[in-house]
Amino acid sequence: MKNEIDTHKIKELLTISTTQLTHETLDKLRSARTHALNHQRVRHSVPVLAWLGHHGTHNNSFHFSKPLNWTIAAVFVACLISGASLWRQYSIEHEICDVDVAILTDDMPIHVYLD
Repeated sequence: MKNEIDTHKIKELLTISTTQLTHETLDKLRSARTHALNHQRVRHSVPVLAWLGHHGTHNNSFHFSKPLNWTIAAVFVACLISGASLWRQYSIEHEICDVDVAILTDDMPIHVYLD
């Protein structure tokens, strides 16, 4: 293909062209690169629950408010309660189904009839 970019060739040409630059120009380029790297935003990956009580890193680039923390915690707790409720409902229905099947197949233990 004609539109492919040969990165190796570009690197070679850039390396060759830097030999033609003055030391002052190279120093300015180095300092501009260092300045740009120092001001570059870096994304942090943090586990979800790790930042609930977090109020910023050393450079304040990662800040969450207390109301947001409480909202997220409330949603998380609501999900846990909802899940527990659904699991309990499922287990009760499963037990009722087991009893119904036992009644229909005459497999009920004798102690059930004694009460």
